[in-house]
Amino acid sequence: MIELVFVVCMVASPGNCHSERPSFVAPYPTTQSCMFEGQMLAAEWQQTHPGWIVRRWTCGPPET
Repeated sequence: MIELVFVVCMVASPGNCHSERPSFVAPYPTTQSCMFEGQMLAAEWQQTHPGWIVRRWTCGPPET
C-alpha cells in the first residue's frame, strides 16, 4: 500500500517544516492513484489547518 505524505510549513515561519501523514486518507493501492488525489487533499488539509501551508506532497510506503 502507498501513503500520502505532505511537507507542511508554518506561514509565519517558513523554515519551520515537517512531514505530515494525513490520518483521514486511507492507503492507496498505487502511486498513481495517490498522486492523482494529492493536490485536492492537500488543499483540503490546508483549509483545516490555518497557519500552515503545504509545500509539496509525495507518495510512499507506510511508516512502520
